[in-house]
Amino acid sequence: MSRPLFSLGERLSLCAAMVRPQTALADVGTDHAYLPVWLARKGLVRSAVAADVRPGPLQRARRNIARYGVGGVVTARLSDGLDSVRPEEARDVVMAGMGGLLMARVIARTPWLREGDRRLILQPMTSAEDLRRALSRQGFAVLRERCARENGHVYCVMLCAYDPPRCGGWDERFFYTGRVSAKTPENRQYLRRQTIVLKKRIRGARLEGRPEEAEKLSAVRAQIGALLQRERILRRRKRI
Repeated sequence: MSRPLFSLGERLSLCAAMVRPQTALADVGTDHAYLPVWLARKGLVRSAVAADVRPGPLQRARRNIARYGVGGVVTARLSDGLDSVRPEEARDVVMAGMGGLLMARVIARTPWLREGDRRLILQPMTSAEDLRRALSRQGFAVLRERCARENGHVYCVMLCAYDPPRCGGWDERFFYTGRVSAKTPENRQYLRRQTIVLKKRIRGARLEGRPEEAEKLSAVRAQIGALLQRERILRRRKRI
């Protein structure tokens, strides 16, 4: 009798929802390999590489792969980013729970991510605005973003693809909000958090004698505040 499958949290469930059916998946920074194991047990991926740069987490991944009987689909592999993953093993690439700047470096040094119909599913723990900026420079378009709340924290998940023509015209506000609307409670919490990030950066720019940058960031913060205010007004009207 097979072992009952665990439930993914809201954060990884959102990542799983963006993985294309029957794809070849690479999960970078896999830790316990929860995502590839869950997808494999559900029959949703053709193959998966559970990659991690640290031997300890990789050993935990191997135990879970064996425990849930998905060794024929999921392979645990020691890899710094995607360095030890072959292009044909990664039609969809998930990076969840890593810093945004680290994700940007992994993407920059993996040229084959720009080939074919690949998708990146990115859930940065920090520096989402810097990640969006780096994606734009490298020609990756953000196709969709959604937010999830888990244990009191809100997380943003981005679906991206290499598509340079779609990267033009992104302004400073986009780097801080991406494609996150103010339509859901999770999205609104994320947008409020970004105003806090901006407040800190504005203060830093002023202290370091960069008034023009502080002014530009203040304008972005005001735009996000106005977006949240408009949504509050709309929701209030609907309740009347």
